[in-house]
Amino acid sequence: MFNRQPEHPHSIPLTGHTGLDDQYHEVARFWVSAERSFVLVAPDVVTSPALLGSLLVECLHTAAAGYAATGNFTEEAALSELWKGFDEERPRLVGPDQAGEVS
Repeated sequence: MFNRQPEHPHSIPLTGHTGLDDQYHEVARFWVSAERSFVLVAPDVVTSPALLGSLLVECLHTAAAGYAATGNFTEEAALSELWKGFDEERPRLVGPDQAGEVS
């Protein structure tokens, strides 16, 4: 609209989400390449780490439904794979002074 270019050529389009008005704030962006990932979080918008954690859980459930809609996964299988990703990544990110604290 108005000849605007997306802010990044691989951005997820927001078309079809008319409910996202000026009352909503973006809280995170996730980018990935073949070499690495890049995550941006807005702690000034979601000031509670616990609330961000809750949003991430909601994100997983929404993503599982999206994967199920492709027909390649059931929602349960997709959610299981998403949790598996969490379980595999958490210990890798734990520092040496925190070893053994991840449950």
